Amino acid sequence: MRKIAFVLLAAATVSLSTVGLGATINLKATWTNPTTNTDGSQLTDLAGFNLYRTDGTRSKINTSLIPTTGGTSSSPYLFTEGPTASCTMTFVVTAVDSAGTESADSNTASYVYTPIPVPPPPAETPSAPSKLLIILQP
Repeated sequence: MRKIAFVLLAAATVSLSTVGLGATINLKATWTNPTTNTDGSQLTDLAGFNLYRTDGTRSKINTSLIPTTGGTSSSPYLFTEGPTASCTMTFVVTAVDSAGTESADSNTASYVYTPIPVPPPPAETPSAPSKLLIILQP
């Protein structure tokens, strides 16, 4: 069985950056496409990619293969995560050929999420005094 060489990211690593902040965070991933199989032969049937979050339980981010044109600096793969607390999210990408053979994991890329603290609501201020009366002292 022929295998795809793993997505070698020594030349360029998966990079993640924040696109927006809020209850969810929008991230973008980029990587370099593999060009060979593990036996050194040229990779001619690259079908696409899978992106996984690997901190804690391994879970696939994409629902269908990411196209071979995705993940480039000109066409990064955009995705959303919804962390609920400070954490380090770790990701890997794999290549998939037309037969469905998946490569080994790429190098890991991490994004450290630190929520921006929400300031507490202003303290209750007392109502202003009313019915002020000033009398001339004899």
